[in-house]
Amino acid sequence: MVKKLSLLALLLVFIGAIGSAMTYGSMNKEVSINNKKQIENENITSIQVNVDSTDVEFIPVPSMDEARVELVGKGVEDTIKDFSVKEEAQTLSVSLQRKNTKWFSFNFYTPTLKLKIFAPEKMYSGVKIKGFSSDILVKNLQTETLDLGTDSGDVKVMNITSEKMNVKTFSGDVHLERVQGEIKTVTDSGDLNVHDAPATSFDAITFSGDIQLKKITGTLTTKTDSGDVFISTSEISNPIYGKTFSGDIKIHSEKEPTDITFDVSTFSGDVNLFDKYKNNAEIGKGTILIQLETDSGDITVKTR
Repeated sequence: MVKKLSLLALLLVFIGAIGSAMTYGSMNKEVSINNKKQIENENITSIQVNVDSTDVEFIPVPSMDEARVELVGKGVEDTIKDFSVKEEAQTLSVSLQRKNTKWFSFNFYTPTLKLKIFAPEKMYSGVKIKGFSSDILVKNLQTETLDLGTDSGDVKVMNITSEKMNVKTFSGDVHLERVQGEIKTVTDSGDLNVHDAPATSFDAITFSGDIQLKKITGTLTTKTDSGDVFISTSEISNPIYGKTFSGDIKIHSEKEPTDITFDVSTFSGDVNLFDKYKNNAEIGKGTILIQLETDSGDITVKTR
């Protein structure tokens, strides 16, 4: 009897879900969104963006005639609570808020929106983009500071020159390519992939995810609780600190170093340094410190 009542209750919930979905679909029609706002202030040197559940793409353009902000995609009627583009002094501020969604609903339709910022090509003093649930793409940019963050979404950065760059995501992957400057990346759950980064310093932190750094220079710091660390460089000429709780650490160098001190430790794993050393080692004067730690994993340093 109890089993029959449970099945009946489940059936009623299912019927209610279908009815709610049909009602929602009849009351909320999908619409195309194409909202453009021109950028008119030639003296803008700072850009700040704050969006909710919308992907962001930063696109440099050669002239002010093409400078604009576009909100494009598909949504439902009245899905946007607030969309504003303000030019105040030397700062362009863009904000977008979506209407609140309930924690539980029978809405099976997810609107897809993208915010495109067509900004004039120039040196900026600062660019800051914050998304709640958003993918972020920034490319071909020169700025003194670049600050990117999203709670849930991927971040992709290409061809960037900056003095300081901060990238943070709670859940999502980070991909950097042809970037330089003082760089710090943090992700709680996601992989970090970097290719071609002549950085002055690079800090990479992830709670759960792999860290892969290819063609990278500068002082390196990598930390991950659960994930592998891979570093590829033409020559080990700057200090490296790598730590992982559970994962392997691998470093590939095109040249074997001549002035290195290796300080390595692993609780459960093997150590192999250039197929010559199985523990701490000093090469030459030992000026450059390479400190590598893992509780559970192998440590390998070799030439390609």
